[in-house]
Amino acid sequence: MKAALASIALAVVLSACGSSTPSPSSPPPASTSATPLPPSMAGGSSSPSSGSSAAEKGGPEVDRAVAAIKAGDFRSAKGALEQALHKNAKNGAAAYYMGVVLENLGDKPGAELKYKDAMTYAPEIAEAAVNLGALYLDQSKWDEAIGVTQKGLAKRPDDPALHANMAVALRGKGDKDGALAEYEKAVKVVGDNPELRFAYGSLLLEVGNKAKAAAELKAALSSAGSNRALRASIGRLLGTAGAYADCVSALDKAISAGDDPELRVRRGLCRHSMKDEAGAKSDFEAATKLDPKFGPAHYYLGEALLASGQAAQAAKEFDAAASHAPQSELGKKAKDQAEAARKQAKRSGGR
Repeated sequence: MKAALASIALAVVLSACGSSTPSPSSPPPASTSATPLPPSMAGGSSSPSSGSSAAEKGGPEVDRAVAAIKAGDFRSAKGALEQALHKNAKNGAAAYYMGVVLENLGDKPGAELKYKDAMTYAPEIAEAAVNLGALYLDQSKWDEAIGVTQKGLAKRPDDPALHANMAVALRGKGDKDGALAEYEKAVKVVGDNPELRFAYGSLLLEVGNKAKAAAELKAALSSAGSNRALRASIGRLLGTAGAYADCVSALDKAISAGDDPELRVRRGLCRHSMKDEAGAKSDFEAATKLDPKFGPAHYYLGEALLASGQAAQAAKEFDAAASHAPQSELGKKAKDQAEAARKQAKRSGGR
């Protein structure tokens, strides 16, 4: 399974960290290095818990299958589960784990059928509802996801993965208030889950609640550990939420684990918002060296140079930004800024 929160269309809010000069009003840079979020609290179907309620009454074949699944041997697991289902076609635990196996083998239609069987024959196995709901979320089948999740919650009303799935589905349908309520329920149960708090924080930011979004994102950061991708994603949103010092802190660790021009620009913008102009300029310069064709790095370096009175050099950076993305909004703005910088340089005697 793609895991509950991994199904979320977690929109990375790509807005500039600061609103004052030199941050432009144009759209900020798009990431040049995609950083997908890690699996969610649901754990993923490739690693079901050996203590799951699904395995308790499944029989020896299911026990063997669970061991094989943990070892990543899905073919052997499938064989053991086929034996279990041959003995008893209504074995709910076997049906659930067969769904897990089929999904990991790429047979999503088959997995869907088996999860449905598990919900019919063993409705107490909430994991089946979680996985089936996540399958529907992956396909943007919001109503189907809501339906199976409601059934799961009827049996396990405090299950955080089910509430997370419900939040995703409601968000997909445009019910942001409902989604926020579901995220809050999930967070109350597993408040130390960074992916969950990131998802909650991103939606809070989307609805304009920057203060609460920042709090959730900071909580996510505190438990993100060494996860570079998650730290980078959190850092981006912290900047948008106005938590600039935390943005810098998050991106410090993400960059130390793997330098990246887009993250350098992000951190530079947050540093600028903290009035650390030297640090911001240093990040923009580093970004141009990491990827000389990354237009946003040249643009923001041009803004920093222009603000410090180096108009002639700023014009060169704006020209570079425009040349690498001439048709983009940022490229068009860079072209205008280059002309303005040249005029300023001429007035100041070529500087």
